[in-house]
Amino acid sequence: MAKMVVLLLTRRILADEMKWCVGVLRIKSTPSKHLYAFLSCSVKLLNGKTMSLSDYLSKNYLSSDKSKRKKKGSSGKTKKLIIDDGTANTIKRAEKSTTAAAQITTPKDSLPSSRAASKGWTVVGTEEVLIDSPMSEDQRPTMASGARAGLQTGADVAAQIRAKEQKELKILEQMAKDNAGAESETVYRDASGRKVDMKTRVEERKREREEQEREKERKKRDLNMGLVQKLELEQRKKRLDEAKDGALAGYADDAERNEELKRKAMEDDPMASFIPLKENKYVSVTGRKLYKGSYPENRFGIAPGHRWDGVNRSNGFEQMYFKKQVENERLKTLSYTMQEDY
Repeated sequence: MAKMVVLLLTRRILADEMKWCVGVLRIKSTPSKHLYAFLSCSVKLLNGKTMSLSDYLSKNYLSSDKSKRKKKGSSGKTKKLIIDDGTANTIKRAEKSTTAAAQITTPKDSLPSSRAASKGWTVVGTEEVLIDSPMSEDQRPTMASGARAGLQTGADVAAQIRAKEQKELKILEQMAKDNAGAESETVYRDASGRKVDMKTRVEERKREREEQEREKERKKRDLNMGLVQKLELEQRKKRLDEAKDGALAGYADDAERNEELKRKAMEDDPMASFIPLKENKYVSVTGRKLYKGSYPENRFGIAPGHRWDGVNRSNGFEQMYFKKQVENERLKTLSYTMQEDY
């Protein structure tokens, strides 16, 4: 009986000392050899058999991953054996330090084999590793603008946005090529479904526009042209057409040429006064009657009609025009004659 009492007291003392050692282990990451030897001997005495220190800590201080779900019919209360020997505070401190001590003394077979493979935290009692490594640049979430979230410089954000825009542009160009076909031409059809050559159609419209422009210019020129000029132009075209079909050489016995020269009146012809007046002298080229009396000269050489009453109602511009022309000719002649030869 005395031996049993001594053994119980010894175990109580060793338990208190072990709890103190566990607190030391929580503070010191590398325990000394003496502390480790003391803990090993204490474990052997407490259990009465050979047991390693890591096995003891894993058995008594590591919490097993038990299901928290209650079984049907089980009572919510559990029976506990309470021993009030004055060591309650020591037990509480030991329980608080259980997690730190367990992380230090976890068996090697419960940890991953490679340290490089896991750089995070290890869940106690399991082989699950919580990786706490920073996310790589490719794993960052991307915003709608194309820039990645996180702290970065403005140049990096601008480059990421530019890269996204270029990527979208390439995709659109590829889609356009796939849908329409590269180097393909648009096929145009009319209302009946026949193909239309757009090049020929464009050339035709261009020619039509040019023809319309020429017609407008011709009409504008005709509006600014008098009846006499139009008749002279028609006569000239007629002569050109006749010359095109006629002979190139002209002879003295050409009847048409002689008749044309006879009809032509010469002002300096001395025999013109002996020629009897023709009936068509006071008729214009257009066939209208002319005024038979004298009339003031004008720069166009147009004679007044037969209904003119002989009164000059102009502002005198025509007389000043001819006077200036005569004066210019006189000054030109005088300047030429007064020059000296050197």
